[in-house]
Order: sequence, then C-alpha cells, then structure tokens
Amino acid sequence: MKIKVIIVDQDTNYTSHMLQVFQTRYADKVEMRVFSDVNSFYANIREAYADLVLYSSNLQLDTAELPESVVIGCLCEQSGIEEIGGVSAICKYQKVDILYKLMLGLFAEKASDMKLKTSGNLVHVTLFTSVQGGCGTSAAAAAYALRMAKEGKKIFYLNLQKFGSSNLYFTGEGTMSFSDVIYALKSRKSNLLIKIESTLKTDPSGVDFFSDCRNAFDMIELKDDEIVSLIQAIGQVGEYEEIVVDLSGDLTERQLKLMQDYADSVIYICDGTMTGIRKFEKFCETIRVIEERKEVQIMNKIQLLYNRYSSKNSMQMEKLPVSLLGGIHRFENVSGRPLIDQIAKMDILRQVR
Repeated sequence: MKIKVIIVDQDTNYTSHMLQVFQTRYADKVEMRVFSDVNSFYANIREAYADLVLYSSNLQLDTAELPESVVIGCLCEQSGIEEIGGVSAICKYQKVDILYKLMLGLFAEKASDMKLKTSGNLVHVTLFTSVQGGCGTSAAAAAYALRMAKEGKKIFYLNLQKFGSSNLYFTGEGTMSFSDVIYALKSRKSNLLIKIESTLKTDPSGVDFFSDCRNAFDMIELKDDEIVSLIQAIGQVGEYEEIVVDLSGDLTERQLKLMQDYADSVIYICDGTMTGIRKFEKFCETIRVIEERKEVQIMNKIQLLYNRYSSKNSMQMEKLPVSLLGGIHRFENVSGRPLIDQIAKMDILRQVR
C-alpha cells in the first residue's frame, strides 16, 4: 500500500530535501507533496487527497479545515516531545528511515479498515522450542536467524519468550517496541500490518525483529489467538522467506498450536544431560498422545539439536524418536551477540529442513 503524505513547512530547504529523499528511497511506499504556504495548502487539501498531514510546529494550522479521514501530525525541532496541542509530534531532524517508520506509526492508528488475510501460511515458519530451561534455545534460534540472513534470506526473528530478549542478540534503529504491536493487537483500532512495519527493526545482518517490550508484563498479556494473528501479519508485511519463532518452557496449548498448525519445522533444543534427555523423552511421549487423539502429525516436523553440549555432563540418546540435526558445544565465557556469531558459523544450521 502507498500512503499519501503532505508536509506543510516554511523551511523550503527541508521540504525539498524530504521530497527528494522520499522519491528516491520510498517511491513505492509514499506519495509525498509539500507546501510552504498555509493558504496554498488550504486551497489544495480537498483536491489533493492525503492520508497523513505533517505540519511545522511554527505554523498555526486550523485542523477543522481538514477532512476527518486525514491523520495529523506535528513536526517539531526538538526530540522527546510526544504531543503539541493534543497532536502527535515527530522530531523533524532524524534519519529518513526512522521518520518513515514514525509516519507509518501515526497512520496505522487510523488505518484500521485494511483486512488481514487469514488463509494459510505463505512463509516458512521454523519454531525453536524446548521444555528444558537453560539449554540455550534463544541463542540457537537467534544464531539460526543470523546464519540464514547472512546467506541472503529475508528473515524475521520473533521472540515469544515471556522474559526473553531480542535486544541481547540484535540491534536496530527506531523508537518503538513489541509493546506497540501488542497494543495494536489488543485494541484492534490500529492497522496491524502497518503497525508491524513501523515497529520492526533491522539488524545490520539483515534480520528483522521487534525490540523488547517496554514492560515485560505486556508479553504475559499476549493471548494465543493474538499470536496467531501476529504470525499471519508478519508473513504479509516484508516478503519474508522465513519466520524464526523462539518459544520454550512448559508445554502449553500455545506451543502445541504453533507446532501443529503453523510450524513447518520444529527444532527441539536439549543439552544432553540426564535431566534434559528425560524431559525430551516425556515431551515426545506427550506429542505422540496428542497425535493419536487429534489425528495430527507433529513428530515428523521435529529435529533434535544438542546445544551447550559438554563432554563432562552430556550424552547422546541411543534411540532417537526424531531425526538428529547435530550438536553445538558449550562456549565458555561468551554470551549475547558474540555467542550467536560463533554458533552461526557452524554448518549444522544449514541442515534445518
């Protein structure tokens, strides 16, 4: 979708620069017009249909002259200002890609009439999961996303851990967080597709992700049906080839639904300790019962990946109920991005089917 934006600002150097940059970088996403004179803007606004009008805080704009359907924002010269006179504010002096996302964020609040497709997955979904704590599920998932992105695939990393952190592994520019997307999911007033595009960040490696929630409680409030809508929406936003979902912990209805209905591949993480192996065995027993009762297939999606494998405390299972992907040894005294940089170099990640 291409949104129509009008900028009203007497600074012609600024408006000319904005017009040139947006025509060069976002021609397929934004149709922009600029006005330096308020009266000229009033005379043209009815014919020059706009989705979003951004006006300089130095101008007195009579918003009553604007169509009700138009979203209004104020361009200010200082950062950190959220509103001016009840109108959402945007600092005008920022990188263009951040300005673009802030524009989308404003527009998304009123563009609730765009519908989400709900028919099937067009994007490959790989779920990294485990019922064993402390075995490095998130690190393995993030490393896999990093490896695939470096190989040229368009990847979205979705951390659904209640207390997980995408920021441990990835960095990107932008001011919004996963909390903004969760709010859009719950309010149903914003357009989810546009909200996702305005909120996502892009790591230098090419991995797209959401920054951590401003408050961890937001993740706890996220419902199962909202996660389904979220995955469907992400698949429609960025022409992704793969969504890497990171979700572990107790075996819940949420995990089962993702494995059964949405995941094309399931990577189970185990550290090879006696405790880890026993939990994996119980996990498989549970999945078999579910398969029989619901007449579904899950086990054939699962690959086992040993992670944080130690020659002292770990062992391999003799008889595996699923295919073995391989093993990742324990990396001592390294965590966060340096850790997944090391894991991403391992060729076993290319064997995920």
